[in-house]
Amino acid sequence: MGTTQGDRAAGYARLAVRHAGWVVLAWLAITAVMNVAVPQLEEIAGRDSSPMVPKDAPSMRAVELMNEEFSSGDSESFIVVAMERTSGLTKADRRYAEGLVAALAEDEDDVAFVQDVRDPALRRALTSEDRQARYLLVGITGATGAPSSLRQVAAVRAIVGERAPDGLTVEVTGPTATVVDLATETEHSVVRITVVTIGLIALILFLIYRSFAIPALILTVVGLGLGLGRAVVAWCGLQDLFAVSTFSGSFLTAIVLGAGTDYAVFLVARYHEQRRLGVEPARAAAIAATRVGSVIAGSAVTVVLATLAMALADLGFFNTTGPAVAVSIAVNLLVSLTLTPALLALAGRRGWAEPRTSKAAGVWQRVADVVAAHPVRMLAASLVPLALLAALFPLADLSYDVRDPLPQDAESNRGYALLARHFPVNEVLPDYVLVRADHDLRTSKDLAVLERAAAAVAQHDGVELVRGVTRPLGVPITEASVAHQAGLVGDELDRARGEVAEGAGGAEELADGAGRLDAGAGRLAAGADQAVDGAGRIAASTRRLTKGMTRLLDGADAAIAGTGDLRAGAGGLADGLETAADQVQVAVDGLALVYDALATKSLTCGLDPACRQARTGIRQIWEAERDQLLPGLRQAAAGARALADGGGELRTGLQQLRAGLAQARDGSRQLADGQRVFADRLGELSAGAEELAAGAGRLHGGTQQVAASLPELEDGLEAAARHLRETRSAADDPVSGGFYLPPAALEDQDFAAAMRLYLSPDGRTARLAVLGSTDAFGPEASDRVEDIRTIVATSLNGTALDGAEVVTTGMASTNADLRRYSLSDLEVIAGFALVAVFLVLLLLLRSVVAALALMATVVLSYVAAIGLSVLVWQYGLGIQLDWTVAAVAFVVLVAVGADYNLLLTKRIREEAPDGAASGIARATAATGGVITSAGVIFAVSMMALLAGRVTTIGQVGFTIAVGLLLDTFVVRSLLVPALATVLGRRLWWPQKAAR
Repeated sequence: MGTTQGDRAAGYARLAVRHAGWVVLAWLAITAVMNVAVPQLEEIAGRDSSPMVPKDAPSMRAVELMNEEFSSGDSESFIVVAMERTSGLTKADRRYAEGLVAALAEDEDDVAFVQDVRDPALRRALTSEDRQARYLLVGITGATGAPSSLRQVAAVRAIVGERAPDGLTVEVTGPTATVVDLATETEHSVVRITVVTIGLIALILFLIYRSFAIPALILTVVGLGLGLGRAVVAWCGLQDLFAVSTFSGSFLTAIVLGAGTDYAVFLVARYHEQRRLGVEPARAAAIAATRVGSVIAGSAVTVVLATLAMALADLGFFNTTGPAVAVSIAVNLLVSLTLTPALLALAGRRGWAEPRTSKAAGVWQRVADVVAAHPVRMLAASLVPLALLAALFPLADLSYDVRDPLPQDAESNRGYALLARHFPVNEVLPDYVLVRADHDLRTSKDLAVLERAAAAVAQHDGVELVRGVTRPLGVPITEASVAHQAGLVGDELDRARGEVAEGAGGAEELADGAGRLDAGAGRLAAGADQAVDGAGRIAASTRRLTKGMTRLLDGADAAIAGTGDLRAGAGGLADGLETAADQVQVAVDGLALVYDALATKSLTCGLDPACRQARTGIRQIWEAERDQLLPGLRQAAAGARALADGGGELRTGLQQLRAGLAQARDGSRQLADGQRVFADRLGELSAGAEELAAGAGRLHGGTQQVAASLPELEDGLEAAARHLRETRSAADDPVSGGFYLPPAALEDQDFAAAMRLYLSPDGRTARLAVLGSTDAFGPEASDRVEDIRTIVATSLNGTALDGAEVVTTGMASTNADLRRYSLSDLEVIAGFALVAVFLVLLLLLRSVVAALALMATVVLSYVAAIGLSVLVWQYGLGIQLDWTVAAVAFVVLVAVGADYNLLLTKRIREEAPDGAASGIARATAATGGVITSAGVIFAVSMMALLAGRVTTIGQVGFTIAVGLLLDTFVVRSLLVPALATVLGRRLWWPQKAAR
């Protein structure tokens, strides 16, 4: 036997009411067990590692590449430890900074990399010019936005804080620390938001029902639903069914409190209707659950499907929040449809849930009558304000600055302020450009290409400074500039010109000396010819002298043997010998002068072999005459003189005479030989002197030409020096691309330090640090970063680096990715949510026109709500709307707005199936109070998000709240009833209207 769906729902409701006590105990037990057995949601959220931006985002892949190439490879994000002493950093501060390196490195679970400030060069680079501040980078294993980074940043802050010297201000900052502060503030705000929300809901419920029982009953259902929903979400996160984050808990709390209260209010409203009709409490509770159950189920399903659409998003903020909200709403649906009827039945038996008279019913009846009487006017009256607010929607200027939602006293914001006081803008927030090539970049040609890219980026609007391997301090290496090198060459040539000018006089003296050498060589040649003739005559005389010595020797022998006029002959002989000796002395003195001239005063004789041999022959003649011939003659003369004087025995004298004559004969023979060699060598000397004279002539002419050309050379060197100096002056600009780094410079220690910072160890990856002149978190920086990437890629075209991978990272790149993903996620979420809500409305209403009409009204309500937020926040308070507002508000407003419209339209279908205006008015009046109450309660629960210290959450809450109020008081009360009245029975197309 079959039953209808309504019968099954009624059966379930009657079952819950019949066993009300057990139902209440069962939900209490389940909630308690789940909260004891499963860790709290915040603990599960802390174990997650989902980043704010997907890991496959360009900026995140660039971070991974930079981490692998320039650090340990384990860092997922970086934080900055900033320190300041306004009186100047001390040695104790330096020791503290150096000690942090070792202390942080020991925490291997949280810290993956620490910048080593123990390196003097690096420490100088990380210290401000005023010597009052210093910072160092710390890499952690948690990605930016991942809940795991909360623990790691807290661990670093604990280590940093416990070691700081007195008087030294130390702050941990950076984008990752900012997101951590944002999550921490959000988590701390949950308790405050929850207390404020429950307090406001209790107050509104008391004002509506004017009793304590009904508000207590509703808050009990909502409290159990929230507690159980959080536990189930935590269990899902524990089982890795989906990821949860700190933001999940905040929005889950607000949405569950609002939606859960709405579902309970719907049931209580129908229960009170039945009680006013006289139905007994248990049956009234069952009927209320049966008739409103489908509406509540449809409402919950729209919220579940809309929030599940967020799971399709790429950004962690959405895909960790949407599923958590969907699961908690599904849990609250079950709790509301079973626990609320059971509590109503139990309270009704004791008379605690009785309805009270309300003046609001009359107000809504009058509103309904006006709409029924003037549907077109009321339609226009409701569309005009919504359209005016919607016109502000395109003016929304969304912010992607994660610092804005935080209060100024947050530690990360204090750190940014500290750095701004002492360092250039964006010192710790540069844009990084990575160039990944397929070869080693440590060549002069590739470094010149990198410098060209850096110079091109430096000329882009909004770029303050570019640092890289070719410009570690932000300006090109001076020594590597071709202009600088040309100037050095010019300076050297200028000095050379001066030296040549000084040597020009010496060249003229050389020319004069060469002329004198030429003349002297000519005279030497002429003298050599005369010396040859004289040497021949000397040789002939010497031969005759030798023959005479021979005859004298023979005569001496005869004198010794015979007798004669000995005394007279001896005297004459003594006279002749003394005369010969005197003549030989003259010859000896002359030869001494000739030899001395050739040996010590001639500069060319030592260079000519023939002259050297002639000089040797003269020496032999001179020595023979001096040492043998002349002494022999003296000795013979003395002997003859002794014989003539009779001063000795005749025989003894004759013997001495003979010995002297023999020695003289030998000397004359040696003299003859030396003179013959001398004559031969003098001939050769004559020929060599003639060649020397000819060469000296040519030398003279050449030196004259050199002397004449030296002024021209001097002028040329001066012109070259002037040209190169002018080139340096004109080309000393990075834009010119004049860059050359000799290979030897790669070994320089200072350059090696720059390479470690800006070139990977394998030399294949280079990075540029680009400091913008605008806020790194602002839209200008995000727009600029893609231009920078394009500029670098274009600069590599046509070079050895053509085709190299060029990627960017940094805060601006991350924000650019965040903006791109948020817009694409909004399209996906909005599209899926609209389709899902439309299908639910179509299924429940079975009318295409009604489903489309309701969808159009909720979209209009959403656009108007964004416009009102733009008016209040952007133009009224001067605060940009956060990028999360648009997507979260869309999901909630479309889903909840559809719920309210669904409740009204279902009642219209009951009261006016034929589209009659009177039936529509009755439905409007009947649901006006309950929908208004639900809308106000949900709006108040969302408005309570303003109680937190995080602006983002407050903006989301405000936007949803004003959207719900617009939907409640304008769309639901005026627009939908007027539109339904205008359409009449066509509202239910393609169904045929019932009568």
